[in-house]
Amino acid sequence: MSVDNKQIERTLIGKLIINPQDYYNNHSLLSPDIFKDPKNKRIYTYLSKELEDGNKVDLVTLSEKISKSGEDLTSDVARMISEDAYLETQALTCILVLNQKKKKEQLLSLNNQIADMLSRDDDLFEILEYVEEQVGKIGNVSKDEIVNVKEQLGGLLKDIEYKMNNEGLNGITTGFNSIDKFTGGWQETDLVIIGGASSMGKTSLALAFAFNSAFIGGSPTCLFSYEMSSKQLLSRLISSDTGIDNKWILKGTLDQSEMSKIHESVGRIEETPLYVDECSSSSLKYLINRIRQYVITKKVKLFMVDYLQLVTNDKRGRSREQEVSEVARSLKNIAKELNVTIIALSQLNRGVGQRSESRPTIADLRESGEIEQAADMVVLVYRPEYYGIKEDGDGQSTEGLAEIIFAKGRNVGTGVLGLRFQRELTKFHEIQN
Repeated sequence: MSVDNKQIERTLIGKLIINPQDYYNNHSLLSPDIFKDPKNKRIYTYLSKELEDGNKVDLVTLSEKISKSGEDLTSDVARMISEDAYLETQALTCILVLNQKKKKEQLLSLNNQIADMLSRDDDLFEILEYVEEQVGKIGNVSKDEIVNVKEQLGGLLKDIEYKMNNEGLNGITTGFNSIDKFTGGWQETDLVIIGGASSMGKTSLALAFAFNSAFIGGSPTCLFSYEMSSKQLLSRLISSDTGIDNKWILKGTLDQSEMSKIHESVGRIEETPLYVDECSSSSLKYLINRIRQYVITKKVKLFMVDYLQLVTNDKRGRSREQEVSEVARSLKNIAKELNVTIIALSQLNRGVGQRSESRPTIADLRESGEIEQAADMVVLVYRPEYYGIKEDGDGQSTEGLAEIIFAKGRNVGTGVLGLRFQRELTKFHEIQN
């Protein structure tokens, strides 16, 4: 192995240690196999394990982990951090160079194997099949990944049978039976947009979805909050869970029995795979990178973004509508890439409450642009009593009524479901018949 190759490996490891985000951003291109030097390979293996577990890595913590296996590589790690990491070469450049070298070595080995097969006068078609298989593996497109229609139909039949045996729920539960029955649960790769005017309760509904998916369904869930702090969101969650008005929780005017309920609620929430990220940056790039990081380190399957219009794109010279549209497209693409569900909240245009028909439509999404096209599902939250509408068209009271309007459903269609909204707790309930 050349000295240059060894230096590239050391530079890459150093950069991954001081900037773990490079690891998460390029996870699919990284593996121990691209490292030729045995010592570098071992250090990388320990490093990747720590990063995938979501641990912070520095000279002390990494050296301690390695030393527990009986090796002392502290001086090597120290040099990587203090010298190699600050060479001008970018981490991605190092990764691409090492991957290219690895693939060239694999092709050279394949060339020698072909020569051996030809010298033995092996069957020509067996040689061609072997070459096709090996070249596919080297190019990261193995035969196993090419699925024919028969296999796809088999998967579809299993999916249908699963739905039959689970009352139609084959996704992540929303925690509301009526919504689960309508949607089949949140589906992998889907982008769901939840829209609503101010004070409609869309953040509370999203928080309920997040908690229910984690607590009831056991699905690791992450909520990105651009507007509220984690304390504010968790206080709302505790209020909803305990039935104690949030304003008394925030003021601390509680009796001992209420405090006991809060401790019990905190205990339940602590045990759920729920993560609240306050978002130190509003940039789209930051959000996409954090989503990748949570998927790798915490195995998160459902993400909530509160809310879409607060995510910014670094590209200049674009209108706000173009910017929001690109955010929506990027969220759909990352959901598909990582096989996760993303639910993003969206504001509505300000004029929706000023017209005679205050019920929102899909066209009311602020800076809608391509949001509708990117979304697999658009859900609108509407509370008629907020606009002074006391009765519906059938003369029924609208007190506490929240209409959950499915304005778009790529796989489930459209429709309207009703929930009860408990205003003092900002909590949604099923309507009891």
